[in-house]
Amino acid sequence: MAAIAAIGAGADDDTEEDIVYSTVDVNVQRISPYGAGVQLRDGRVVFVPYTVTTIGLFDPKTNECSTIAADVPYAYRGGVLLPDGRVMFVPHYAMTIGIFNPTINVYSTIAGMPGDGAYASGVLLHDGRVVFVPANATTIGIFNPMTNAYSTIATDAPGHHAYIGGVLLRDGRVVFVPHSAKTIGIFNPTTNAYSTIAGAPGGDAYRGGALLSDGRVVFFPYNATTIGIFNPTTNAYSTIAYSTIAGMPGYPEYNGGVLLPDGRVIFVPYCTKKIGVFNPTTNAYSTIAGPQSTRAHLSGVLLNDGRVLLLPHDATKIGILTVSDEKARRRAHARTEAVKAELIAAAWHPTRMARWCLDDDERREMAEMGLGLCDATATA
Repeated sequence: MAAIAAIGAGADDDTEEDIVYSTVDVNVQRISPYGAGVQLRDGRVVFVPYTVTTIGLFDPKTNECSTIAADVPYAYRGGVLLPDGRVMFVPHYAMTIGIFNPTINVYSTIAGMPGDGAYASGVLLHDGRVVFVPANATTIGIFNPMTNAYSTIATDAPGHHAYIGGVLLRDGRVVFVPHSAKTIGIFNPTTNAYSTIAGAPGGDAYRGGALLSDGRVVFFPYNATTIGIFNPTTNAYSTIAYSTIAGMPGYPEYNGGVLLPDGRVIFVPYCTKKIGVFNPTTNAYSTIAGPQSTRAHLSGVLLNDGRVLLLPHDATKIGILTVSDEKARRRAHARTEAVKAELIAAAWHPTRMARWCLDDDERREMAEMGLGLCDATATA
């Protein structure tokens, strides 16, 4: 079993003290080995190969990590769990689609992809097809895993790492998260219509996003100094400032994010040692202690047990975030005790307290001692 190390929150990280960061050493000896993580139905996590030529397979129940041979490096940047349980790897520089069957540990490919950094993420549609979000490509890719058919839809997507990340809306449309693009992309797979909404900052602003419980979409900051919020009902794009150090050239503070079951959003630390925590209900942003070095992690996966797995980047360790119910209970108890103390202080009066707290014998005993405030006949 791999070693686990826990890192407690610092004194300035009390706001989100119910989240604890720890690590599992899996001895990965390569920078940016994996492009994404995909959780299987049995709880294991598949690591999509990027710079390495092996598929990673991690079991969070035992902390065991194993590998399965793939083929070429710098191949894939995203992954999607298909309805039949297989995992599809989104082609980046690869000229193939990767397919991994975790039941029999078999990896296969489907030829015909453009390569050249074409796509960097994928989104599973309601009908079982997969949309490839255009990064360097100027077309939207569509893959049908039932027929293994790949097709493209011509668009005026700007290329040059335009979009990284896609979010499926409740109505079936897909939002393309703006990276270098200065527009938000909207794709309707029912009509194959692609449209854009202006206002995004460009400059490698965001990388990935998530659908919030109220139907809005949050964009995870990369070089941006803001958290992006998109409302698909009104097509309104807005921002929430969070940082004074991100946004400098070559200084992406975060690299990906994960939506927690309680509605908060975790930002995965990249050029920082702090993990970002965003509450979209209150727009509050805070940080907790994270890795001991920068560029430690890339992307994250919500596990079935509510923990969050952070993929290794320039580190040999996987990060694990645990939301502690015990700490939350302790905070609630402390707040309750404080309220009780305030109520007692507000209600204090010697005679009233005597009548409430002492029985008749105790009051007579106090009266015999000359303490008239506890006279049994006294009234408040």
